[in-house]
Amino acid sequence: MVDTGCLIAIIYILFYALIGITIIALTSIIALVILLCKSK
Repeated sequence: MVDTGCLIAIIYILFYALIGITIIALTSIIALVILLCKSK
């Protein structure tokens, strides 16, 4: 049986990792769009 505190900690880590990945993805997409607009 997995401890509830440990399970909550794992969920928090996964949740914040997902938020971090989405922020990085969005910023890289915006940077790519800006670079493409400047090159045209």
